[in-house]
Amino acid sequence: MTLPHAVSGTDETHFIADIRKILGGGEVSLRIPKRFGHAFDPGCSQWYVTLFQPGKKPLRWGSRRRSAEASLLGAVAGLKKRKGFEAFDIADPSACRILVEMVTDAVPCDLRSLTWMALSPARFEPGVTGLRCEWNGQVRYVMPTDAVTHSIMSVTQLLDFLARRFGLAERGEDEEARAARMLSLPLQCSLLKSVAVISYEAGALPLYRGIPAPFNLSAAGVERVVRASIGWLADNMREDGRFLYYYDPIMDSEADFQHPKNPGYYNILRHSGATITLIEGYERFREERLLAAARRSIDFFVTTLREEEGEEGYRCYPFYNKKSKLGGAGIGLAALMRYEHASGDKRYRHYAEGMVRHLLGRITEDGEMIGYYRHPRHQKGAPLVDIDAKTKRELFSFYYPGEALLGLALFYAHADAAEGLKAVILAQSRRALDFLVHIRPEKYADLFEPLPADSWLMQAIEAWDGIAAIVTDAHRAFVYGDAAQMIRHMYMPDDALYPDYPGGFYYRFGDHVYHDGSRCEGLMAAYRLARQRGERAEMTRVLGPMLLAARGLLATFNTPESTYAHRDPARTVGSFRFKLTRQWVRVDAVQHAACFYARLLPFLK
Repeated sequence: MTLPHAVSGTDETHFIADIRKILGGGEVSLRIPKRFGHAFDPGCSQWYVTLFQPGKKPLRWGSRRRSAEASLLGAVAGLKKRKGFEAFDIADPSACRILVEMVTDAVPCDLRSLTWMALSPARFEPGVTGLRCEWNGQVRYVMPTDAVTHSIMSVTQLLDFLARRFGLAERGEDEEARAARMLSLPLQCSLLKSVAVISYEAGALPLYRGIPAPFNLSAAGVERVVRASIGWLADNMREDGRFLYYYDPIMDSEADFQHPKNPGYYNILRHSGATITLIEGYERFREERLLAAARRSIDFFVTTLREEEGEEGYRCYPFYNKKSKLGGAGIGLAALMRYEHASGDKRYRHYAEGMVRHLLGRITEDGEMIGYYRHPRHQKGAPLVDIDAKTKRELFSFYYPGEALLGLALFYAHADAAEGLKAVILAQSRRALDFLVHIRPEKYADLFEPLPADSWLMQAIEAWDGIAAIVTDAHRAFVYGDAAQMIRHMYMPDDALYPDYPGGFYYRFGDHVYHDGSRCEGLMAAYRLARQRGERAEMTRVLGPMLLAARGLLATFNTPESTYAHRDPARTVGSFRFKLTRQWVRVDAVQHAACFYARLLPFLK
C-alpha cells in the first residue's frame, strides 16, 4: 500500500464541493469517488461527515443505509439538524473544513486482546484502524481518524475515549481506571478500516492515518520547513524570553501532560536547545530577528544562574525547578558559545567561563560526569559532592554528559580563554570521553536499550574531532556504531508495517513507530563526522537511511493542510507534534527536528 496523493481537480474535489452545496441548502447530484464507491459494503459501511472550524468544537453525524448515496445523504441531513450547525461558515471553504469518512472493513475482535506495540491480528494502529463497540443496546464508533482529531495513540487512550463515548467516565478518575472499566464490560467489538478525505480551500486531500501526504524531501520543501519551524520558535516566545514550552492543540491547553498539576512547568535545558535552534537559523538565513530572539532567550537563561566561588575561581550553574542538571549547564554553555561565535558579542563570556569551571568540577577522577549538582531528593537539595555509587546511579542520564562535552568543545573552539583553563578542558574532556565510551557501557549495562538515545554525545564527538586531537578511533567507532544500531532499528521500505513507517525507529520490531528528530541529529553527527574525515564508506552507510528518516519525520510537521482538527490552527502551523497522531507540541520536538533539517539543507542543495 502506498500513501495517497492529492491531485487538483480529482473526484474527491468535486465530491467535497457537492457536499458543501448540499450542506448550504443546494441540490446536486452526488458524484461519489471510486475509492469510496468501490469500497462501499452495506453490511459495515458507516459514513461520517464532520465539520471543523477554528475556535469551534467539531460537529459530526453518521449514517449507514443500503446504498452509498443514501448513507452519505443521511449523514449530511443529520448534521444539518444538529445544534450549533448554523455557527459554521459552510459557504467559506477557507474557514469551514469538511471531513468525510467511510468504514470499509469490520473484523470482530475481543477488546481485551487489543495491542498497539506488538504484532497481532488484534493490533490497534492509531489512525489506521478504528473500533465499533456495542453494549447494552448502544453502538459507538471510534473512527480511524478519531486518533488524529482526538490525539489518541495507545490502547489505554483509545479505551479512555470509548468510556467517554459511552458516558461512563466518572469525575476524578484517570484514564487507566476508565480503560479498566471498559475491559470489564461484555462489549461486542470490531476493528475497523476506513477511507477518508478532507477539504482544503477549494480542493480536497485524501487522507492516510487522518493526515494528508507530507512534503516531498526536496531542498525547497525542506527550506520551507526549516524557516517555518525556527520561525515558530521565535514567534512563540514570552515577553521574558521563555518559549512556548507545551501546547495541546486539541484541548487548547498549555498544561504539560507530564506535569498536569503544574500548568506553568518549564524546562531550562530544553530552553537552551531552542536557543541553539534560533542561532542555527540565523547562521543559515541571516535574519536579525532570530539573533535578537536568541539574545532574549539567553537573557532569561542567565536569570536562573546561581553563582559561587571555588578554588579554581568563579563558577555558576543553572538552578531551575529546584534542580541543577549537568545537561542544563552543558547545553546552556553550548547556547552561549554558539551565540558568541555567530554574533561576535562577548557579553555572556563571564557566565560561560563560570559554567566551564562548574562542569569541570563535575567530572570525577575516573571521568564519570555526575548528572546533577543539586536535586531536591538528595541531601536536602544541597550541592552534591563526594557521592557514593548508588547515588551516581540514581542521578544517571544518557543525555547530560554529551551536552556537557558539547558545551566544553564549543568553548574550547571559540573562546580566547586562558591557556591554563583550556588545557584543563582538554584533559578533562578526554577523560570523560574515555569513560563514556569504554567504562559506561559496562558499569551501567542494564540501563542501555536496544535503540541508542545518545545523540548529544555523537554531536559532541563530531565537534571535538574537528577541534583538537583528543578524539580517538574508539570514540569515532562509538559514533558510527550508534548510528549503525539506530539504522538496524529503523523501519525500512521492505519491512515497514505501514506505508508511513519507513525512516522511523523502534526499540523492538512491531513497536508503534518513533519518528524522532533527536535521533536524526545523531545520524547527522555521524554523517558529518565521516564527511569531515573523508571516510566515504561511513558516509554512504549513513546517508540513505538518514534521508529516509528525514522523509518520515516530515509526517509529524504541522502544515496548514494537516492542522484541520486544531482549535487554533494558526498557533501550530510550523511546529512538529510528538507522534503521527499524538497532537502534543513541545519545544524540544520542534527544536530537534528544526536543527536536523537545518543541518541537512546544505547537503540537499
